[in-house]
Amino acid sequence: MKPAEIGTLAVAILTLLGLTCSEAQAQSRPSTSARVVLVELFTSQGCDMCPTAEKILGELADSNRSVAPIALHVDYFNKPWKDPFSDRLFSDRQMSYHKTYKGKKDPQLGLYYTPMIMVDGMSTVNGRDPVRLRAAVASARKKPPSVNIQATPDLKSVAGKFRLVVSVTPVNERLKGRDQLLCAIIRDDKVLTEVESGENHGKTLNNRFPARKMKFETIRFESKSAQEITFDFESDSAWDQSKLSVVVFVQDVTTGEVHQTAVIPVSPKS
Repeated sequence: MKPAEIGTLAVAILTLLGLTCSEAQAQSRPSTSARVVLVELFTSQGCDMCPTAEKILGELADSNRSVAPIALHVDYFNKPWKDPFSDRLFSDRQMSYHKTYKGKKDPQLGLYYTPMIMVDGMSTVNGRDPVRLRAAVASARKKPPSVNIQATPDLKSVAGKFRLVVSVTPVNERLKGRDQLLCAIIRDDKVLTEVESGENHGKTLNNRFPARKMKFETIRFESKSAQEITFDFESDSAWDQSKLSVVVFVQDVTTGEVHQTAVIPVSPKS
């Protein structure tokens, strides 16, 4: 679906938001050597095509544990209905793909439309095309990860705060001397919204994996030594902690290629 107005947006691979969580036991959760594929859906509650795409995203995640899905709700469909998950910075991230992606694009829309999916920063798919989506994920899975990720959540230090300690180690010399973005995104899941206006008026939407907040740091590997970054976030007591998880990934600043992804539950399973 084409937005009413694209406008001028910052061209940046990632942008900064706050992040949240609440208390739980700290526990280190390393990524495995197997590839985990980042699947970003650019979506909006103001778009009548997007509920189908979010259902497809959820079905993919429910059947394939090797993917890390995130729904980034853009803000350019916020009239008349304002999407509670939307943020201009998510629109900026989509615009960055629109500007930098070198592959085939729609001649009119480019990559700035909903529902649009980006797989590991390198392959784009219409969000309502499950066949092409699964093919893109299968192709991305064949690439060995270039980094190992370890992430340790610490939710007990200060009430209302959440700390995530992330350690990233390169597995080869491929990334030496190149700027990378180490990103952490809080995502929720299965959040119901009753839409009161717009294209989805009267519907109750089941939001799959909506992004809540995002933080990042730029890193550069000059050796095979690990780099450790600490992210500090504020918590939000209104969120259901049992549904929250953190998606952590490393992405090339120049090409947009995602080198590896890890998913860390906020609350350890009992």
